[in-house]
Amino acid sequence: MSKPKISIGALGGTICMSAGGNAGGVKPSFSAADLIAAVPVLKDMADIKAETILALPSGSLKLDNLVLVYRWAKEQVKNGADGVVITQGTDTLEESAFFLNLIWDEASPLVITGAMRNADNISADGAGNIYASVIVALEPKSRNRGVLVVLNDTIHSAKWVHKSNTFSLQTFVSVNAGIQGLVVEGSAKYLSCAISRKIYSLPSEVFPKVAIVQSYLDNDGEIIKLIGGSKFDGIVIDGFGAGHVSFEMMDEIKKLKIPVVVSSRTGSGMCATKTYGYKGSEIDLQNSGCVMSGWLSAVKARLLLMILIANQVSQQEIKNEFENF
Repeated sequence: MSKPKISIGALGGTICMSAGGNAGGVKPSFSAADLIAAVPVLKDMADIKAETILALPSGSLKLDNLVLVYRWAKEQVKNGADGVVITQGTDTLEESAFFLNLIWDEASPLVITGAMRNADNISADGAGNIYASVIVALEPKSRNRGVLVVLNDTIHSAKWVHKSNTFSLQTFVSVNAGIQGLVVEGSAKYLSCAISRKIYSLPSEVFPKVAIVQSYLDNDGEIIKLIGGSKFDGIVIDGFGAGHVSFEMMDEIKKLKIPVVVSSRTGSGMCATKTYGYKGSEIDLQNSGCVMSGWLSAVKARLLLMILIANQVSQQEIKNEFENF
């Protein structure tokens, strides 16, 4: 009986970094083949194909790189892979996973993983995370779940996953919705049904520029004024509380001629839509044409808005998509 096939693509990040005995901090040092060699048991589990796609710290990844990953992963499935694992840095992992989850149109699982401890650390977690990710990718119940994030033996849906701590091994949490499952005794055990999702068309056009503006005490809206006069195609306001802005920010938002989505900077919970009625409240924002992000954080709302603008949907459709996401 032939072994199942798993393709593993490496993008860089802490999982492939080492100082190599030198001073000056860790840097990308290992290829995909090196990562796989650190987990010898994989060869007994599946026919593994490993490829280094990029070698970047994840803060320097671009959407074009993720489109490349999407196409590479689809090619692996076309060539018989039962699942695909991508390793990358954790700094933007939740954004990469969320974006890929918007467009991943295969039943086969696409699993994203990384590491919080580099190879020079005692108890580096990279090898364990790759091992757990392959287990998840091989599990039949992982099919039709979209993009999954696996770290620290925990399985998350890309829709809800969030990096919550700078160094903790338990940094990734599933905000608002809870985890999908766990890797226990060499098996993937699911606790929840697959998260519902809509698959969007990959735009043929260049991705639009969408900015994020943070709300903070004594914000006079000057940054919004600058964005309004630039070449940005949309803006996400990371609002106070349930999705609110200052009087001065509200004055500048009303002048904008581009799509505006408002999220909450709190990190969890749903934006309000009909509770507060003062200037700069969610009711005032919506009356001025803004769209509330619902459950989505600013970084995720930005990615969805970029996909929608690139696909040339109307303002009403943007509102509908966020309301029903």
